[in-house]
Amino acid sequence: MEFLDWLDDNFPRDFFDETIAQQALRHLRIPEKTELFAEDYVLQRTAEGRWYEFLVYEILLALSLRTDTLKAVVRKGADAQGPHIRPHSDQNGFYYSEKGNLTVRGNGQTIAEMDLFFVDHHGDLGFFEVITSAMGLKEFHDEISYKKMLLGSMLGQRRVPFVLVSSADVSRYSSIQQIAAEPDNLVLITDPIEEIRDLIYEGSIRKRPGKPAPHPKFLDLAGIRPGHAFDYRAIHDHNREQVVRAMLSGGDGGMDALSAVVNPLSKKIMLGTLDDAGVEAMLHDRAVRVKDAVYDADDVNREFRRVVIAFDIPAYTPVIYLKVKGKEEYLKIVQNNSGDLVYQSKRTPTRSMEGFYEWLNEEKPLVSATVAESYASLFLDMN
Repeated sequence: MEFLDWLDDNFPRDFFDETIAQQALRHLRIPEKTELFAEDYVLQRTAEGRWYEFLVYEILLALSLRTDTLKAVVRKGADAQGPHIRPHSDQNGFYYSEKGNLTVRGNGQTIAEMDLFFVDHHGDLGFFEVITSAMGLKEFHDEISYKKMLLGSMLGQRRVPFVLVSSADVSRYSSIQQIAAEPDNLVLITDPIEEIRDLIYEGSIRKRPGKPAPHPKFLDLAGIRPGHAFDYRAIHDHNREQVVRAMLSGGDGGMDALSAVVNPLSKKIMLGTLDDAGVEAMLHDRAVRVKDAVYDADDVNREFRRVVIAFDIPAYTPVIYLKVKGKEEYLKIVQNNSGDLVYQSKRTPTRSMEGFYEWLNEEKPLVSATVAESYASLFLDMN
């Protein structure tokens, strides 16, 4: 019997095990436990989602002892061993986040995060996603497809099993139906979180559930090694080279010509730095709005130390980074629904952005005004 078939038959949808519900609380930090009973609805819902994720983790640990179709469960939360390793460039592989979450880093950046990892009886690594609402499902199928492709490429697996566990009935959403219809996927809908959370109460957060004995099916995240050489920076740099070559070829293939040469493991392609002429070519009839200020090409050249052009995959949407003079920060500029270039957020060398900032701040290849003009035509006009 396959693990996903076994899990479909045995995972509890109507869950009323108070012991496991209490056990899941041990993974939450004290502020998260308190927020489970906060008057602020947003804080409460966020904490509920975190608790529900660990509830599924504890259920999986318990179920794993009843079947040979599940070989291992990767530690997370309070069970994660070893210190958090801060991100820096050249990191490629599996790492715990600062909160003990399971992530994949490429060139020091978090390129994917999974809620749970497991190894089935075939020796294939699979993953869970755990949700408590139907928000953000429009791109969910694309997100899962990317993660399956990423893990398959890293580990040399032809199949990557995936399980979605949701406390909201999301079965009618097209992205979920797509996932359910594809091989090696399973969608499980449980009782609503509002009912399940009755298993805990404010007194629960003062209890200190004992740390369980070592689990016989625990697997350390550090024990998962990419089976194939995985160099995210090399993938990116090859993509960049191919895209720039396509832009300079003068062909009329448009965006299709670019997407045909891109390895989709890249989530973003940094095309390079613009000189003054490049900025003029890109912004010759456009402006950039940063809060209440509006900058034309001359203003950008005068006010900012560096301009880096990029685009996101798979949406192929433009992103421009402006290095602020005298500060360790970049302004991230995106295109809004009206086609205007507007400020979205900052990129600074904080803990969460350290790996990405380090990469962004490296000297980028200088791209010609021809590439800048092609970038504007392909990304700014078409989008």
